[in-house]
Amino acid sequence: MHHPSVLVLRLAPALLLIGLILLALSPLSHSPAGVLLLFLVSLCVSLGFLPLSSRQLEESERKARHSA
Repeated sequence: MHHPSVLVLRLAPALLLIGLILLALSPLSHSPAGVLLLFLVSLCVSLGFLPLSSRQLEESERKARHSA
């Protein structure tokens, strides 16, 4: 059984991509302020995944060392 955080990490990118696509299709994003908002949301999402992915990588390395 997978840990719930693994499931969230696997589903979150797809859900965020769908959300960003919907935001990009909305009339809000058809203005300079909307484009800036879309960029800032995308940037925050990308930067948010950095700590999560590094923690996941550390856990994977630790498991690999214990199984060796």
